[in-house]
Amino acid sequence: MQNNFKEAGMDALQIFRFLRDDIHTVVMATADGEGNPVTCAVDIMDADEGGLYFLTARGKSLYSRLKARPQLSLTGIKGSSTLTSVAITVSGLCREAGEEELRTLLDKNRYMYEIYPTEASRAALAAFKI
Repeated sequence: MQNNFKEAGMDALQIFRFLRDDIHTVVMATADGEGNPVTCAVDIMDADEGGLYFLTARGKSLYSRLKARPQLSLTGIKGSSTLTSVAITVSGLCREAGEEELRTLLDKNRYMYEIYPTEASRAALAAFKI
């Protein structure tokens, strides 16, 4: 985490909430089966003292990459120019969260019900925590 956040007196939870509330969509890097980097855009759905939550569908290659190699790095940027932007990078291991956490994330991010309108479509989703 960049020093300016710590200098501003922000703890990890405040930084995680900034990612969730003020940035929301981040670029995530994972590794494919050969160890090559792969990036994708992911929405940060929630944050708590222990980390960040995001969703993906079980049929997507991101899900397969995370299950095979749970190490990831993500970066979120907010600002309109190089001189006024802030960037936050978080790296670590992720784990698949449970169905209860998935339901909580969907309820906190109601727009997901428009993207996945049926129970059957939502059954393909998996929640992860980094």
